[in-house]
Amino acid sequence: MTERVTAACDDAKLPRVEYEDIDSGEGTLNKPIGNLGHSRAGVAFLRGDVLYGKLRPYLHNWLFPQFEGIALGDFWVLRPKAVDPSYLYRLVQSSAFDELANISAGSKMPRADWHLVGDANFALPPNSVEQRKIGALFSCLDDLIALHQRKPILCFFLAKTG
Repeated sequence: MTERVTAACDDAKLPRVEYEDIDSGEGTLNKPIGNLGHSRAGVAFLRGDVLYGKLRPYLHNWLFPQFEGIALGDFWVLRPKAVDPSYLYRLVQSSAFDELANISAGSKMPRADWHLVGDANFALPPNSVEQRKIGALFSCLDDLIALHQRKPILCFFLAKTG
């Protein structure tokens, strides 16, 4: 279903993504892509790969980047093979994936075990069209939730300036 990319890269032109750049549990960057670092080697990712933070997986550091870059630190770079990328991104957020990833090794710095997660069986819709539709639906729901969460801030701002 997916390939775990591990090849090191140090292309100075590519932005770097670190744990601190991701809003935990939201899968969004907390700064513009232009403000991401541009030094140190890491694992190169492509637009549409899925980044999954394997260090302390309960922190839910995941990202579905729509740009090329380099993942720094303890990320799995997952490249979709036999699955739609948007569906894979939603799959790593599922409770089934989360439960397996949190069966971790280490106590101070627990890390998800790829052998455990990579060998697991997950529900997969039969075709890429259905997978894409499911991914799009959850993306739309995320956008609506984000708008709803910003609504009180917008109302406060409009009341102050109105």
